[in-house]
Amino acid sequence: MSEQPAPAAGNTGSAVLASPAWIIGGLRNRPGYLVTAATPPGPPRIAFTDGEETAFDVPLAEVSDVTYPWYWFGGGFKARIGGRTVKITFVKPNGMPSPNPSALGIGLSALGVAAAFEGVGHVGDLAGLAWIAPGRKATAQWREVLPA
Repeated sequence: MSEQPAPAAGNTGSAVLASPAWIIGGLRNRPGYLVTAATPPGPPRIAFTDGEETAFDVPLAEVSDVTYPWYWFGGGFKARIGGRTVKITFVKPNGMPSPNPSALGIGLSALGVAAAFEGVGHVGDLAGLAWIAPGRKATAQWREVLPA
């Protein structure tokens, strides 16, 4: 039995936001979790991890050129993160696995966030259409966090 996808842990008013996501590009789409947290005394950070490898973990100030392509219908964004262009979607690409639930805990711990959030955002293997509404909601939440 599958669980409904949880687009985010926390909310836009909190210091933590974590969403199941995929880095897309070419022939390889990478499932994982996009997380951000404000962990005093340092600046807020953003990271993407698949549980085995962290694609990036940089200060939120290193995110620029954020765009939300109209043809993604509100399901993701493109940005320069840590000096490289990254495409992130919150809508599961066809044929791709769901993110590994343990990746969320790894991503949050990399940012120094308490384990109380571990397990939030667990996703099952759902059909593509089931990801559209939660993916659009996650994009709206990230719009509040990412620079314009």
